[in-house]
Amino acid sequence: MDLLPNALMPVLFTVFVWWFGTGVVFLLNQLSPQTFGWSMIGASAVLGMGFLGLLMTVRDVGVGGAYHGFLCAILIWAWAEMGFLTGTVMGTSKDPLPAGAQGWPRLRAAIAAILLHEVALLVLGALVLAASWDQPNQTALWTWGVLYTARLSTKLNLYFGVRNLGNAMLPAHLAHLPSYFRQRRMNAFFPFSLLASVALAWWLVDAALANQATGFEAASYSMVATLAVLGVVEHLFLVLPFRPESLWTWARQKPPVNAAKAMEAP
Repeated sequence: MDLLPNALMPVLFTVFVWWFGTGVVFLLNQLSPQTFGWSMIGASAVLGMGFLGLLMTVRDVGVGGAYHGFLCAILIWAWAEMGFLTGTVMGTSKDPLPAGAQGWPRLRAAIAAILLHEVALLVLGALVLAASWDQPNQTALWTWGVLYTARLSTKLNLYFGVRNLGNAMLPAHLAHLPSYFRQRRMNAFFPFSLLASVALAWWLVDAALANQATGFEAASYSMVATLAVLGVVEHLFLVLPFRPESLWTWARQKPPVNAAKAMEAP
């Protein structure tokens, strides 16, 4: 009887937040650019709510505290996602990759394209760490850590080259970004990133299923473990013959970015 609240409910909650939250962000960033200012104002309000909730949650080691900590981290992350996809907090350059750029010039241009976003993620992560430091409820910090590492790994794989570049999930005003990607069946970094993702997910699942886990620990680890498993799934989306955007057809309004703009591997 305790299986549903202690194990299944956190899993279902995490999957729903991942699926629905991604769809909402996807939908908002397909609207007219004139709406982006309002979207960022709303996202900033959500960001403030996330940090306020985090400060109120870090000492709560009840089952509800696990849910609240997870949700606060998601709300904070949502601001970074909106900032990136609206182009508000993205990079110091919005130009496509110069033709023929390879090696260091390509890396430098790619970093410039997302530099502000990466700095924002590090700053937000540092604030989450500061708020969670030496507190009993670390759910938000673990959630942020899984989100950050999974996203960083995905960016590196897109840079090195994968089969699916995710162009259909990019709004039209970010059509320059695929020029920094490479399209190939796989890259040498991918197996290691996938193995690391699987190892993290396995460890978290094992912690969630531990017999001595309290209700709080079971819920917290279950949500973070589910998020890690979803990170593994998203890595597989990069190389499998599957169109991940089909999971969010309800949020799609415009045609995808032209895949021909993506840089092909030599």
